[in-house]
Amino acid sequence: MFFFRFSAALKKILIPAAALVLTVHPAAQVPGTFVEAEPLFEEPAQTSENTVPLLLKGIWSNKNRYVVFDTGYLSAPDSSVPQIVLRVFYGLYDDRAQESSEYTQSHERNVNDVTPQAKAQENSVTYHPLTQQLFPREYGLDVINENGNIYSAGTASSGAWDLEIKYEGYGDKYHVPVCVIGDNIYLDFVIKTYSPEDESNPVLGFWQDAGSASGILISPPVLKKELVSYFVTENAVYHIRYWRTDMEYEPSVLAVFSDGNETYSVPKHLLSGGKVYTCVNGRGTKIRNIEKSQDFPFEYTLNSVKITRESDDGGEDSFMTSTLCAFGKPYLTRTDGTMTLEQILEKDASRPPLPRKPLFPPHGILDFDWSIIEDPPSDWNRRMQDLGK
Repeated sequence: MFFFRFSAALKKILIPAAALVLTVHPAAQVPGTFVEAEPLFEEPAQTSENTVPLLLKGIWSNKNRYVVFDTGYLSAPDSSVPQIVLRVFYGLYDDRAQESSEYTQSHERNVNDVTPQAKAQENSVTYHPLTQQLFPREYGLDVINENGNIYSAGTASSGAWDLEIKYEGYGDKYHVPVCVIGDNIYLDFVIKTYSPEDESNPVLGFWQDAGSASGILISPPVLKKELVSYFVTENAVYHIRYWRTDMEYEPSVLAVFSDGNETYSVPKHLLSGGKVYTCVNGRGTKIRNIEKSQDFPFEYTLNSVKITRESDDGGEDSFMTSTLCAFGKPYLTRTDGTMTLEQILEKDASRPPLPRKPLFPPHGILDFDWSIIEDPPSDWNRRMQDLGK
């Protein structure tokens, strides 16, 4: 079991945090063998949070929306109502498209041609942790496992969650996995669920694709039909394709692939975004047509995890590793926290309109040969016909 340790000026408090446990798999006895993994979304009722995780608090933005998770409004005892403001018309107008009805009562919405309905969407979210929520040691929020090992963020804080969203007017619930590294939220990311004994390279291991949703939207997102996980060794990165299936999820079944004399095994099934994915059809267990490269195929950002443990001489020994790898640019970035959302929207509304683009592109002195008009060549009609060819 893991614990949060909060260091106060006068005392230390150990707080159980079983809901934030990430199963740490021991190194396999046979090189290249994957140890049985836990499903990402198993028993959500036992791991869901009815409050917004610390790392998700604040105002998040990109070029087309603002997102606030910690609004303080609840639709039920175990779900919160985030606020989403769409920045429409190239960012010239802010549409409060999703918010709690209680917030609308105290902050009247504009009703116009852009927002014809007086009522905004009221979607609710519960948070299911996929990894530990880690902070630097100076925050005093270390995670301690049953062996006494201390887990903290090496540099930037990090964590990952499955956002289980109930959209107003829809019967089903939808999943949006998100990853936080520092002040950025990513939707395209992988989680390391197996790591070899080598502590010198944090990239080595099996990286399970967890990012399956198209965005944090006011309507149900589009889920990927295929996922790509990666098995990283000292010499290569193996790309393992998983596709959506109606098979029953079996976390203990492994699939294998070979490269020369080396044989590796990985989970046959993944459970991501509430959907089951497989890398082998039917009852087969052999993966074919593995793609191989020297590095990840995209620009990536790794989180930094510091593990501190007691050394043989009674002191402390620590090493760095990584558990999250995000691909590409961030989906959302946290604002600097100097303004509330109301102040941001007021500032946006007070911006002067952008100057119109000139009707004709800017140009210099016109250099036009009027002789072609005053004294046209005898074959001018033929030239005009040639232009039309």
